[in-house]
Amino acid sequence: MHSTQNLIQIMTNKNSIRLLALCITSFLLSSCTSSVPRSELQNLPSLIEIKGVNLIDGDLKIRVSHRNNLTRKNNQLSCQLALKDFMPFKFNKIPLPDLTNYAVETIDIKLPAVDLPPVNKMTKDMPYVLDCFLFSQNFREEHLIKKSTLFRVPGSQADYR
Repeated sequence: MHSTQNLIQIMTNKNSIRLLALCITSFLLSSCTSSVPRSELQNLPSLIEIKGVNLIDGDLKIRVSHRNNLTRKNNQLSCQLALKDFMPFKFNKIPLPDLTNYAVETIDIKLPAVDLPPVNKMTKDMPYVLDCFLFSQNFREEHLIKKSTLFRVPGSQADYR
């Protein structure tokens, strides 16, 4: 009689373990398969950054990223670039091509030679603030600000990235 009760208790424990394992497995499977669909990022503000500058020639490369699913038309860019310890550069109403959905454009700008810093005052790194307004026909005016540091390209006297 005692062995029969032990056998019934062992069978009940095995069934409860199996039932618990079945519940856990079904919970894990159901939680992995029914996720909420990820929504696409839309209508984010544009981004601007400096890709490179040569402070002897005055060649400046700026990247503008349009992070919206609508085309931005008839664009103009007005900016001020302030390098630490130097006079700021201003450039107004630079025409940009139409920015299609999620487009990235690189713009070449020529800085005036009279405003360029002397070579002997250039350091290996230069903090900067690029403060811009992006105008277009079918979007509101956007104020874009980028604060970062430019670093001299190794082996170069005036190339920065």
